[in-house]
Amino acid sequence: MTTEPAVRRSILVPIDLHGTSRGSLETLVRLARLLDRRLLGLLLDDIRLQQVADLPFTTEISLAGGRERNLLRDHLSQRQTLVSGNTRRILDDLAQHNRVELAFENATGSRLRTSLERGGQLDIFFPARQRWQLLAASRSATGSAIRRLGIVLAGTAQDQNVVETTRLLQEARLVAEIYVISVGPLDRSALDKLYRPGSRICVQANLRCEPKTIVQLVSQSQYDLLLLPRDCLKGVPPEGLEAALDKASGQVLVIN
Repeated sequence: MTTEPAVRRSILVPIDLHGTSRGSLETLVRLARLLDRRLLGLLLDDIRLQQVADLPFTTEISLAGGRERNLLRDHLSQRQTLVSGNTRRILDDLAQHNRVELAFENATGSRLRTSLERGGQLDIFFPARQRWQLLAASRSATGSAIRRLGIVLAGTAQDQNVVETTRLLQEARLVAEIYVISVGPLDRSALDKLYRPGSRICVQANLRCEPKTIVQLVSQSQYDLLLLPRDCLKGVPPEGLEAALDKASGQVLVIN
């Protein structure tokens, strides 16, 4: 009797016009190598930006030929090519150096909707938006790759994967501080699995797993990386979560 090999899990990272910092890509590849995951880079053409580009005030008339040209669409197209190419090149180099399997696909849509619509064994890595304040802070940071790790334990089927991911990050000494956010009373066995001599673990219990609370948690995240069970996203309005991810100062890994 033969058994089918287990399906290898993957981490999806959406890549859009805003780009992704090298530091975020380095964290992503480290996670993939540590968790033995494949990487899937989703190169996005955001339809919302194309809709803006179609507005009438973004066109000009060429004096030479008398033809209309859409300035914003041209600019967006050039930037999309530049950002996608640069991100792909960096991710290729990092994946090759760390021996992580990597593939790319093209898609159209916002990074949240398009990522969540994907099927299969996919965790989803949402990089923080690039801002000069965040870049300056990351350059001055020292020590562990993930200084502050936030994990949500919500009594869902994904909690075990959240704890296991945290444990592996600890063993690799990639985490300095762990903040456990529990929906309801915390299961003591989870803390026992995470405890290591000298480790610092802070606990916040009785989080309410409601759409408004999850949106606030993501948008106001003080963590370098937040591990969030996908079941916590049920019922959360996509527009609110998309806005929260845009405001988040740290990375978010949705555990499937």
